[in-house]
Amino acid sequence: MNDHASSARKGLRRGARYDSIFYGAFSGAGNTFDIRVRFDLKKPLQLDKFQAAANKALQCYPEFSVRPVIKDGRVFYEENLKQVKLAPDDGKTLCFGTDGEDGTNGYLFVFLYGERHVTFSLFHGITDARGMIAYVISVLWNYVCSVAPLVRIAGTKMFTKHGIRISPAPYFEMDETERNDPLTAFAGPGEPINLIDNDKLFRMPPEQYAQEDLSCRLLNLEISNKAFEKKTKELGTSFGPLLTAITAQAIARAYDIGDKTISVVLTADPRRQFGTFSFGNMAYNVPLPVTAADLEQPLEALCSRLRSDMKKQLTKENAAANYSFILGQCDEIDAMGDIVAVNKALTAPGGIETLTTNGTIFLTYPGRVASNPISRTLLDGVSPGMLAVERAVVVYAHRDSLIVQVTQKSDDMTLVNALKDVLADMGFAPAFHDMGRVAQNVLELDRLKKDGAQEK
Repeated sequence: MNDHASSARKGLRRGARYDSIFYGAFSGAGNTFDIRVRFDLKKPLQLDKFQAAANKALQCYPEFSVRPVIKDGRVFYEENLKQVKLAPDDGKTLCFGTDGEDGTNGYLFVFLYGERHVTFSLFHGITDARGMIAYVISVLWNYVCSVAPLVRIAGTKMFTKHGIRISPAPYFEMDETERNDPLTAFAGPGEPINLIDNDKLFRMPPEQYAQEDLSCRLLNLEISNKAFEKKTKELGTSFGPLLTAITAQAIARAYDIGDKTISVVLTADPRRQFGTFSFGNMAYNVPLPVTAADLEQPLEALCSRLRSDMKKQLTKENAAANYSFILGQCDEIDAMGDIVAVNKALTAPGGIETLTTNGTIFLTYPGRVASNPISRTLLDGVSPGMLAVERAVVVYAHRDSLIVQVTQKSDDMTLVNALKDVLADMGFAPAFHDMGRVAQNVLELDRLKKDGAQEK
């Protein structure tokens, strides 16, 4: 057991309102929203030092130092003082929030390790990609300081200015609602901006796969980050709009979209607009429409319009309106009753079929892992991994490597091949890396601890 100080409130605290969606719709076998990032290391992993680094970093993130408990049909959290779980990356499925050999020491995350890599796997219900990356950077900083002590000279301002913690002080500077339930703290009036006509929405053919197979296929396309950045400058745009245009072109190339509209859904992180470093789930959807006629335009014109559409939605007011809309969805789920029964209903055939009603595909770009002392000293490469309910595109940039990953349930290569062709036509010379099938870790509500009882 580690010795990190008691930092969460004693007893149980109610989970965030957003939990109703993540636990209700995106947990259970085959449905768990498991988000990941893999770090390939320059040298063999020193497991004991990494364990100490992960434990120490968790002291700075009391909101993650918890285990989920079911009480009165809802999700609560209790303080967890166990060691962070490190498990061999051997393809076995682990169960978030539980103990035992196939558990995660009660946490909603786990590190999977090999000789020269470590993968962080996390249940989306506890945080989004921004919160995930914040904690992992703190872990890597602790680890690099233990294996290469002179790195300390660089100091920590390079990442603490972005909210990465080396002490728990920023957590306690927020009030209870902001740090643990930011949607409630920042929800506001108005209707979210909606640029999508659902009657004209193009949906890709359903994936064909064995329902009992709790794994996802990860397919990477690697291109030069410098070349991609140069292209954005030539077009007068940014990464999001150009990635959206590329994804839409690939979908139109792979499928007959007719007169339908492709909706590429970006995810927005509005923490800067709200002036908060809360790491509760705060991301919201930013759908961008593309039609066949749009794809006939010059790429510069399409990216310009997509950037305008994106900026319209990346405002504090639109984020607040989205939060109110999401909280309304949470109310609807709560009104259905006990979260365990609700989850069984929503994930059964005929339940929720897609992650969003106004999107063709999700495109997540958490940003760039810049060249810094952690990267230069420790890392050979960084790769995403988002094991969700349906196909998605996830993009990570690390030094001069830009990885465009297709994550999917099936082995169908249609979309990744189309993306490869579009990238090649633009002159990026993509290298294809099949990461194979990856076991999806799960969140099983039936196995969580019940208030006043031990887990099953």
